[in-house]
Amino acid sequence: MYLHLSPFVWLILLCLVFAPPCLADWRENTGFLALLNETGGSTPDGKGVPVCLAESSMQVNGTPTWMLDPAAEAFKGKTIRDMSGAPKGVYSSHATAVGRLFFGKGTSMAFGVDDIDVFVMDHWAQGGGLRFGSALQPAVHECRVANHSWVGSGLKTPEQTDELLRRLDWWIDQDEYLHTVGLANSTGAAPLLLASAFNVISVGRSDGKHSRHSGVLDALYTEGRIRPDLVVPVTSTSAAAPIVAGAIALLLETAQTHPELSTDPQQSTMTTRAGIAVSNAGRAETIRAVLMAGADRRTYNRKSANIVDYRQGKENQSANGLDSRYGAGQLNIRASYHILMAGEQNSREDGGADMVQNQGFDYDSAFGGREGSNSLASYMVPAAGGKRRLTVALIWHLAFREEKATPFPGIATLYDLNLELEDLETGEKVAQSASTKDNSEHLWYSLKPGHRYAFRVRPAAGQPGFLHDYAVAWNIAAEREHAAAAPAASERR
Repeated sequence: MYLHLSPFVWLILLCLVFAPPCLADWRENTGFLALLNETGGSTPDGKGVPVCLAESSMQVNGTPTWMLDPAAEAFKGKTIRDMSGAPKGVYSSHATAVGRLFFGKGTSMAFGVDDIDVFVMDHWAQGGGLRFGSALQPAVHECRVANHSWVGSGLKTPEQTDELLRRLDWWIDQDEYLHTVGLANSTGAAPLLLASAFNVISVGRSDGKHSRHSGVLDALYTEGRIRPDLVVPVTSTSAAAPIVAGAIALLLETAQTHPELSTDPQQSTMTTRAGIAVSNAGRAETIRAVLMAGADRRTYNRKSANIVDYRQGKENQSANGLDSRYGAGQLNIRASYHILMAGEQNSREDGGADMVQNQGFDYDSAFGGREGSNSLASYMVPAAGGKRRLTVALIWHLAFREEKATPFPGIATLYDLNLELEDLETGEKVAQSASTKDNSEHLWYSLKPGHRYAFRVRPAAGQPGFLHDYAVAWNIAAEREHAAAAPAASERR
């Protein structure tokens, strides 16, 4: 049985009210229906991707529970394990609704997922997961993605909260274990748990009615880092997070079934502590970069709020190239799928081609100038006719020092990378993303017809040489195509 962590303050996001029109709306507006129509029976659905669902406890007729209802039609035929010992026959409506959007049949992108572990939060934070409060490393999970449709205001002391966040960031980096985190359904600083972690994927709503930027904690987990990463056109962050988690499972299956997408000559795969082989296309940094590069920064939603003024107004322009309200924009799984399917393409410095394709990604396992690694990575963009928009997302993880004497290596360093764009016709640096506190940088730039460009990754000035990895993903599309699957002008409302 789980242990109760009294220092936690749980805020369950119970605003999960779905009507069929609302459900159809997110399926259409996130590019999912367009992907289904395009790929038909070959559409990936998360099959073979084990997942975890972490839920806060809720009272049902005086009995605490966190378990989804395994008898619900959306879960028929799936293997669902209660890892924390919930009362038998008592089910959480919140967990059931979240599960439907994460991996439900007919209600999610990842309807093929059939291997699910369900945890209550304090068990997940302690012995069943992060092993908070011990000297042990986080537990070994076979799950590749976990969803958190809950928020917490933090632990009793900043030091305790810091330890929990370091454990989560280490877990994601060590095991390529992706975690989606819902924000609070209110504006202001994001609650300290779990959105203040560096390596999670934080999720908000397309109407902007969610918490923004990280809160104050300490010298590492500073305030003002951009939240969310992505938004979804639904009425609550509890619903938004599992939709993104389902999209991740879809992309992870794509990476698993297409090993040819990962082509780096130095390192194309790694193995998790659970013995699962992960290709470069399925790494946590790559998936996050692909999702953010594919996101729509102008939307045409039929029944929900639209993004119409992305990065307009200085107050909405973040130093890492995002909009402080919407992050990278609205999830577009069709665009992200095609970015991933375009495959890994090395930088010029790592022996890549003279020009990258219009879509693609690169995972660089050794960057930063130390031990002979390169400290510049260049990607040449082909010239094209017509007005084109370039979107680039650069992601790297909080780095942890290996300490053989300490089972959990909690000593972390945030390296500082920059992303810049050069117009090769004029030699001018026309755009740059150079945040000093985030672990992502982004470009969103209208390319001049006939001009050749290069986007480059380089360490920020003043750092000693380091050795670290990153992923970068890009998408070049005609301006109108950038909001994929937009209805015709006569159909827009």
